[in-house]
Amino acid sequence: MSRNRSPRILIGVLAAAMSLALAVGALAALPTPGKTFKGFTSVGPYRGYKATVSFKVSTTGKQLLGFVWQAGGCIGMGGPGNAYADPYNNYRVGTIPVSTTGTFSVVNAKWTSNHHSPAKTTTFTVSGRFTTPTTATGSIHYTQTDSGGAGPCSGHTTFTAAAH
Repeated sequence: MSRNRSPRILIGVLAAAMSLALAVGALAALPTPGKTFKGFTSVGPYRGYKATVSFKVSTTGKQLLGFVWQAGGCIGMGGPGNAYADPYNNYRVGTIPVSTTGTFSVVNAKWTSNHHSPAKTTTFTVSGRFTTPTTATGSIHYTQTDSGGAGPCSGHTTFTAAAH
């Protein structure tokens, strides 16, 4: 008695394809359009305050707007209170494109802070992905110099942000 194996092979191929599609989908998600995301970087706390990251997803879901991250950089943090609240320690990226798979990146973005002396210039690369429509993770690699002669120094931080 002979059996036709074609339906079994087709079912096996379809099951494998669905498993692969689910696995790829688990790696990245599309962000919720119009949501504001806030979170923390892996930079250690300073005087009890944590360095933050924040951005807003465009209404189309295709861009991150107003991406800002905090760190001290090459120079000491100085001063009392929350040094991360000082604009000198806030690095603005601007707009970052979001791919159709929920990943995002910008390479060699540059921010110069002239809020007090010495002015510091930071060049950085941001990359990340949405793990769910309301959660993003990523990393930031940076190099920094300042007009006072400090640096160049470089560093790396990671971040996690959630929709609010």
